[in-house]
Amino acid sequence: MSAELLSALQPGGEAVAVRADRSSEGTAASTPAIPDTLAILPVRGFVVFPGMVAPLNVRRPASIKLLDETLPQSKIIGLVAQRDEEKEDPGPEDLYGVGTAAIVLRVYAGSPCAKSW
Repeated sequence: MSAELLSALQPGGEAVAVRADRSSEGTAASTPAIPDTLAILPVRGFVVFPGMVAPLNVRRPASIKLLDETLPQSKIIGLVAQRDEEKEDPGPEDLYGVGTAAIVLRVYAGSPCAKSW
């Protein structure tokens, strides 16, 4: 799936490039350990699979706050698809039970999240 298509799925937000962690590949030294406590970022409109590199447009204030608080400590976050992409404030019951650990590769300049790291 192209970056343009992924951007079209979540228009109007700030872009964050992520790489979905593929923990079965590589050596232990090249694969970062997934933290015991993982911040979960709800994703709407598409699913992120292990091994994907994808831009995410983060625009919800709660999601921006999550990244602001998480990224200074760890670049690894959990991405879980929402069941209903129209819901603005999803709770645990609004998310699927399986997600993907992802490494935040880049927060683009001008993004609200860029100030924290």
